[in-house]
Amino acid sequence: MSQLQSEISLDLDKVEDAGARSHGLDFPRTWLSDIIEKVLELFSYLLNTIWIVLVLIIVANVTMRYALGLNYVWIEEVQWHMYAVGFMFGIGYALMHDSHVRVDVLAANFRPKTRAWVEVVAIVGIILPMCWIIISYGIPFAEASFNRGERSSAPGGLANRWMIKSVIVLAFAYIALAAFARLLRVTAFLFNFPRVRVIQ
Repeated sequence: MSQLQSEISLDLDKVEDAGARSHGLDFPRTWLSDIIEKVLELFSYLLNTIWIVLVLIIVANVTMRYALGLNYVWIEEVQWHMYAVGFMFGIGYALMHDSHVRVDVLAANFRPKTRAWVEVVAIVGIILPMCWIIISYGIPFAEASFNRGERSSAPGGLANRWMIKSVIVLAFAYIALAAFARLLRVTAFLFNFPRVRVIQ
């Protein structure tokens, strides 16, 4: 048994290749896609602090509820809103880093050019139109909330409901920019337009 164990070797590179992110294609970079991605990345670093704050709020809320017998509706609503902000912007972040969900069984068998065309169709035919529709309906949605002075219907809930509704618009603008940057990289791969950025 010990002789059998000594003969087993583990190639970590092969393990990584077989992992969940092995399906991703690293398309060439362009100047414009790099600028967009750097701005979005900076914004993402700022947004990532939301998870730390959220954990602290949850701990404080649980402590107040069970140790002090206090429960505030507005604190729970802040938690829900922070979850919403984190997850909505997380969609764009996943798209930018090509770590979003896809059907690996199909994608793994496609040639790189076929997969690039699938991305072009998905971005141009689904993602960007969807972002445009949601942003165009989201702006008046948030504006109406602001004009009405909308607040939570729960007693002791949060005021300024327009702020969380505005996140819908901002998050889908973020997703649209991430998708556009990805599209630039895919078209650089397929058509060499825009020109591929040579990194030295």
